[in-house]
Parts: sequence; structure tokens; C-alpha cells
Amino acid sequence: MDKFQSKLEGILMPIGSKIANNKYLKVLQKSFIAVMPLTIAGSIALIISYFPFIDYVVPADVLNEIITFLDAMSSATLSIVALFLAGVIGYYYTRQEEHEGIFGAIVMICCFLIVTPMGWNEEGAFAYIPMTWLGGQGLLTAMIVGFGGGVIYNKLMNSKMTIKLPESVPPMVAEPFKMLIPALATFLVFAAVRYGMSFTSFGDVHTFFFNVFQTPLMALGTSLPASIIIVVFIQVLWFMGLHGQNIAGSVMTPIWNAAMIANLTAVQSGQSPQYIFTGQFFTGFIWMQFVSLIVACLISAKSEQLKAVGKLSIGSACFNISEPIVFGSPVVLNFMLLIPLDNGCLCACDLGIHAVRIMPLSIRCRYSLDNTSIDFRLVDYWFTNGSSCTNCQCYYWNIYLLTICKNV
Repeated sequence: MDKFQSKLEGILMPIGSKIANNKYLKVLQKSFIAVMPLTIAGSIALIISYFPFIDYVVPADVLNEIITFLDAMSSATLSIVALFLAGVIGYYYTRQEEHEGIFGAIVMICCFLIVTPMGWNEEGAFAYIPMTWLGGQGLLTAMIVGFGGGVIYNKLMNSKMTIKLPESVPPMVAEPFKMLIPALATFLVFAAVRYGMSFTSFGDVHTFFFNVFQTPLMALGTSLPASIIIVVFIQVLWFMGLHGQNIAGSVMTPIWNAAMIANLTAVQSGQSPQYIFTGQFFTGFIWMQFVSLIVACLISAKSEQLKAVGKLSIGSACFNISEPIVFGSPVVLNFMLLIPLDNGCLCACDLGIHAVRIMPLSIRCRYSLDNTSIDFRLVDYWFTNGSSCTNCQCYYWNIYLLTICKNV
């Protein structure tokens, strides 16, 4: 057992450490957290507009007025979230390189708009920017532009290709001049990319990335096999003492968010949501595994220590903060808990799929909540997938698998 454990540590610890400390993933994680209030606000507006069975209790003319009133909120948030993301990535990446973050954000927003198709009037003059690529469909392009443009801009900022004014000039005047040449060079690079893509069959950068990369990645990342691998991988990371959700989320959040926004857009346009495995699916069904461990400790643990740890962990668990039970039980390096936790999460995943598929509500996976929102999951997942009954079953199976474990 010790040899196996040491071998597992030697394989997984370096991988988890590299993922957790990767500067690009750190920037990406911070960026998605920064735009989260926008997705929450837009989601709330959509929930009110398209609440289940609201058309049975609210007159049609009143409901149409409500939808018209609230659609502006979702259009100003979810429909242009890619534009915000490009700017936020530029901000955090530039700050990480120890330059003025706000200038990095402005440059990346401009770069994103440079590669975005424009609308022209009959006279051939610029008239508008279509919102097609400013929302969920443009997320991958926003990330690539944010990081690609950020690297170019900051490398030039670190070089001698800047305008340096005398020290007597105030910093608020000197900084804009310092970033002028790097910003201009970055714009030229993306303008050249836009011009080059116009000669291809795709026509523009957004169409290329969406068709070649984003659509296949979303199909792969939101599939059942990928979700099973993610669930097992997260539990193994917790077993190794690493924060499984944070590490896996750094990689998967872009895919899950793109799928969530695609579902939101579909619901807004009166279509059926396409993706089951979004961040909300995992929040509602999978991340509750340690709540089940707390319940198992309280109802069946023979150890007074485990019972005490379970009682102390109840409060934080209501906000999906599981560290007290994880390190107090402990889950770390505990083979007796690794297998039942893995199996419990897989049961929850399977039951969650059936719940989503059989539930007739059109509200599937379209409510965005912060992971630490007060989250007695029976309430939370009714909003996300409309099935509290199956959520109870997930709790049951998680608790059952944990109570049969001798360690508990």
C-alpha cells in the first residue's frame, strides 16, 4: 500500500502542482471570476423572463412587457461576455507582467474588435458591430486574443520599443505614451490576421476558431466520458491534498461557461438547451460529495473525532466550503474514502443525467451561481436543472457508499 501510495504521489503531485501554478491558467481563472457577476445578473434576468410555467399565471401582454424590459439586461451582459473576457484577460495578464493593467485591457478589447466582423451600410461605411461573436460563440477567440495579444503587447513593453519621456513628466502623462508603440504594433498584428483570414473559406477569425476548435472542444468536454474522467481526477487530486475543483476548473471552466452561455442563448431564442454537462451540473450534483461525507460522519461514525469534525463542518458546507471535512476527516491520503467518494460522485453523475433528460422544464442548466452561494443543493439545482428529487437520490447514494466504508 505504501509503495502504491508513493508511486501515485510521484505521478500526480508534479502534474497537479504544474497545473495549479501555471500563470496562464491563473489569469484565466481570475478572468472568469471577474466576469461571473455579469453571467449571474444576466441569468437572473432570464430566469424571471422564462420562469417555468410563468405563462400560466401571468397574462401574455404583461409577460411580453417583462421580457422586453429584462432582455436588455441579458443582452448587455451575457450577449457580450466575450468582449469583457478579452479585456479582463488583458488586464490580469498585463498586471502579472508588472505593467499598467487598464492599458492592457483596453488594448485587448481593441484587438478583439479588430478581428470581429463589422457591419457596413449601403454606402460602404461602418455602421454597427454584430453581436453574433460577442457572446458565448466568441469565448475561445476572446481567450486566444487576450493571451496572444497580451504576450505581444507585454514583450514590447519590456523591450526598448517604447516612448520614454523625461522623469519630470508626471506618470499619468508618461504611461500612455509608453504604451503607444506596443499597442500600435499589437493592433497591426491582429489587423494582418484579420486581413489574411478574409482570403480563407472561413472568412474571419471567429468562424475559424468556432468551427475548428470551440465546437469540437465543447462537444468533447461536455461529453459523458470526459465528465467521468474529470470527476475521478478531481477526487484523486483531493486524495493527494490538492484542491481538485480549482485545478480541474482552471482547465474546464472555459468549456463549461461556453456551454452554459450557449444554453442561455438557446433558451432566450426559444430553443431547447443543448448541453447537459455545464458548470451548473457539477455544482448541483457533483460538488456535494463532501456534504454527504459530513452526513455520514454524523449518522454512522464510531469515532468521536469524526463526529466532532462533521458538526464543525456543517456551517461551511452550506456555502460549499469543504476544507474542514476534507482535512479533518481526513480525505487526504485516505484510501478508505477515495473509492466510496469516487463511486458516489459517479452515481450522482449518472442520476443527474437521467434527471436532466426526463425533466420537461426548459430551464435546464441556465442559472449561474457562485460556488460559495448558500447551496443546500435541493434548492440550488431546482433552479439549474429542475430536479430536487433526483438530487435527494444523489445524496442518498453518496451517504450510503460512505457509511459502508469501515473508516467512517
